[in-house]
Amino acid sequence: MARSLDYYRKLLQWTIHYYRPEHDVTIETANGVLSCSNKDWLIGKHLFVRRNYELDFIKTSIEFLRREGFLKENKNRAVIDIGANIGMICIALLREGFFEKAVGFEPAPRNFRLLVKNVAQNNFADQIRCFPIALSSDNKKIEFEIAEDNSGDSRVRKTLEIGEMNEHKRQIVSVEAKTFDRFLQENKQVNSAEIDLFWIDIQGHEGHFFKGAQNFFRERKVPVVNEFWGYGIGRSGMSKDEYCQTVKETFSGFYHYTESGYKLKSISEIESLFGNYSKPREIANIILV
Repeated sequence: MARSLDYYRKLLQWTIHYYRPEHDVTIETANGVLSCSNKDWLIGKHLFVRRNYELDFIKTSIEFLRREGFLKENKNRAVIDIGANIGMICIALLREGFFEKAVGFEPAPRNFRLLVKNVAQNNFADQIRCFPIALSSDNKKIEFEIAEDNSGDSRVRKTLEIGEMNEHKRQIVSVEAKTFDRFLQENKQVNSAEIDLFWIDIQGHEGHFFKGAQNFFRERKVPVVNEFWGYGIGRSGMSKDEYCQTVKETFSGFYHYTESGYKLKSISEIESLFGNYSKPREIANIILV
């Protein structure tokens, strides 16, 4: 489809922003009023030029979960947004009336500052709680690599091997990591009984999150919308076998999102995703149940 003159006008405006000293750019988008860094060449540019971030996918996923009986038709209680970035997912989920409240986890310092700012300027400060921690399989300080030009690709660092995205050259910061089970023990204001959905995008670190949330998932059967990224899992310090075993111990099935919608798969088929999405830039969207 041919791109419009408006698209190229916005792209030119964004490029001018990009080459100026770093500053916040505030944009009216379909996801909400969002501020991003002008140095965020991927997600920031996408929001500025398209004024939308995966809103159709968000609505499709929620409508599917409602039809399948995993969510209520009316407003659900709490969504946990792990890897919340600058808030484009959790803010949209509340703006659309899908959830009453949210908890966002974002360890990257610049992202977290913008997450808090965006929550406030969308008038959700009382409904979205934000925490600057990484949810993982340990309770300790960990190394976190910062992707300066892509706010969505900062990750927990587990390897020094040369990566396809030059990850080995990224700035490293120290961030606090907790298991989700420990987090719930220490933060009683987050009621585990009210959690109706997890929305996770943590660049392949999901297996570590599941290991750290075993107590929760033994008590609650809550669906998890997340990306499957074989390359990221490989760099997360978790083998394919360990990831598959962890997922199989936690869930009984998953839905794989394709052009024709979500398709139910047995959890034993999770291993096939490593073969079907083996290249560094190949990613699948799934819902674990």
